[in-house]
Amino acid sequence: MTLLIDPTDPLAVWNDSLPAWVIHRPKASRVERTARRHDIAEVAIKLVCEAGLEGLTLRRLAAAMGCSTTTINHHFADRRELWIAVYRKVILRTQARIRRAYEATGGSPLACALAQMPIDHESREDWHIYLAQYHLACTDPDVAHEERVQVRIASRDFAELLHKEHGLPREKARRASRQIVTLLVGIATQAMFEPRSWSPRRQKKFLEDQFALIGLPI
Repeated sequence: MTLLIDPTDPLAVWNDSLPAWVIHRPKASRVERTARRHDIAEVAIKLVCEAGLEGLTLRRLAAAMGCSTTTINHHFADRRELWIAVYRKVILRTQARIRRAYEATGGSPLACALAQMPIDHESREDWHIYLAQYHLACTDPDVAHEERVQVRIASRDFAELLHKEHGLPREKARRASRQIVTLLVGIATQAMFEPRSWSPRRQKKFLEDQFALIGLPI
């Protein structure tokens, strides 16, 4: 599959109708606003990684951005909208890694799965946000809904990769995708809390073994 745009494009926007390995860019009239929202979300990610969810306040964010809280409010109506933007930003970063793995390996399912694991600095930052998202989803119905939607999309995309790119029957691809997505979440969570026990090499070996048990191409 040919990518629509350079996969490192920093102005990618969320489009849940496209698989993870295809990039989508906003209309020209929205590029500047999109870029600013991306910038704010990136700084917000750093704050959460450094100080947890409590560290993500408008005042701290504005100070880190070198702007006023009014500027932040101009781009985000409230803290919940800001959080959803942060969450979707790390999804876009994860998708960028998936696209790079897809292009570099010709669509290897194992490489695309490993691209979603906490194996380097950026991906560990992303998992800080994913774990914070799980925490918020326990008490906020809107955040919980967003989480369910994104899990379904991730499962759909991986199933499409297995079915369209590797010829697995659709139902087997769906079942396998659900298994792999569940495995990814479990392994990644352990790797975040026990990084010495779950090195990148061990994460890869564990996934290879699970792919073999399920009967998936790597």
